Amino acid sequence: MVKSRFPALFRGSSTSYSKAFNKRYGRTGTLFEGPFKSVHVDKEQYLVHCCRYIHRNPLVAGLVEKLEEWKYSNYLEWIGCRDDVLIDREFVKEYFATPDEYKKFVLDYEPPPREVEQYFSW
Repeated sequence: MVKSRFPALFRGSSTSYSKAFNKRYGRTGTLFEGPFKSVHVDKEQYLVHCCRYIHRNPLVAGLVEKLEEWKYSNYLEWIGCRDDVLIDREFVKEYFATPDEYKKFVLDYEPPPREVEQYFSW
């Protein structure tokens, strides 16, 4: 198995950013919840689901009401609304016949219920 240097690189840049941010704003402590985690994506089908997860994040976080409003990802390229270079169009076409098919794949997704939430009945 080939070990990636990315986690160490990310951790280093994250630590540097946290220190600079804390110094600038007179804070202490971590900026991000929990430690950085990485997962090996070894199947293309899993990669497609990861893309959907990433593209849905602004919507789930309540940053936008429609994903088309979020200009900071390549979702607009995936659905054919923007022409840019951060997309492998052949990869997308391999899984989705049309941009609308991918849009439906993203928007119709219902995440499974979180197991922990079943134990809390506030």
